[in-house]
Amino acid sequence: MNTKKQSRGAPGSFRLPSWTQSKLLKAAISVLLLGLLLYKINLGNLARSLSHVNGAWLALGVLVFFTANMASVFKWRLILKAQLIDVSFPYLLSLFYIGLFFNNFLPSSVGGDVVRIFKLSRKTGRALEATSSVAMDRATSSIGLLVIAAAVAIFQARLLGWQFMTLLGAMIAVALALTWLVISEKAALRLGGIFRMDPMGVRRHLVNFYYSLHKFQKQRARVAEVMAVSLVYQSLAIILVYFLARSLGIHLAVYYYFLFIPIVLAVSMIPISLNGLGMREGAWVLLFSHVGVSPEAAFSMSILSLMVMTVVSMSGGVLYLSDRTASAREAETEEG
Repeated sequence: MNTKKQSRGAPGSFRLPSWTQSKLLKAAISVLLLGLLLYKINLGNLARSLSHVNGAWLALGVLVFFTANMASVFKWRLILKAQLIDVSFPYLLSLFYIGLFFNNFLPSSVGGDVVRIFKLSRKTGRALEATSSVAMDRATSSIGLLVIAAAVAIFQARLLGWQFMTLLGAMIAVALALTWLVISEKAALRLGGIFRMDPMGVRRHLVNFYYSLHKFQKQRARVAEVMAVSLVYQSLAIILVYFLARSLGIHLAVYYYFLFIPIVLAVSMIPISLNGLGMREGAWVLLFSHVGVSPEAAFSMSILSLMVMTVVSMSGGVLYLSDRTASAREAETEEG
């Protein structure tokens, strides 16, 4: 028994933190999935597909991406106005791109949201409302995506099969459950009852955060407006993929994208790979192969979409450096 204790705590022994082990495992799964995909596709055809991109369609797709981002920021500003917070559109737009930039480096796709919350909190001095505004922004975007997918799936269920229809049904069930949490007064009371003890004020912060979301149920007109913009934003994001596909020479009816892209995004959120890498590409190939798109072409769509989003998000790095420089100058002015 003593030997076991010594081996666990022996000087010089080294164990990676659990979160590091988790990230390494997810990275290994991503590499494995991507390796399997690359093994099954023709790399020569993949290279040819990516080397013959139509510039006009690509430029149109990038333009749609910028437009979609502006719609998302407009939606975020509507949510903030519902909380009686008035922040200029240009400033929120810069925070949005800064968030996109940090999504490239932080552990998950919501890493940039943390940066947005932090900077908006410093700007407004209202951390709770900043947090709930980003949470509501995310929630309405997800619900908008599900509404689009469900509407198209009603008419094209045969293309999906029972596996993906089950996944879509599960997504809708989760969305309904989350919506109920926001609009139900009983849910708030139950949430408060879960945390009997209050270490470090966690219970108080959670309940306050919940009620900050719960206030939106009293502003149904504003929520309806936000949801309408969410539908526009998600539709533009899907049309972006359609234009990128056209730039690759893929001719497919646009409604397939409205059906498949929400499922691709949902699959990429399953937390078993690194930021959905590998899962997302596999979903592209699996879904679009149902309608005659070759694995190489489907994989090309995934790569091109990722490249466009990554390149555009780099502008957020410039905005971040500019913001830091401006903050430093303000601090120097105040000290002087």
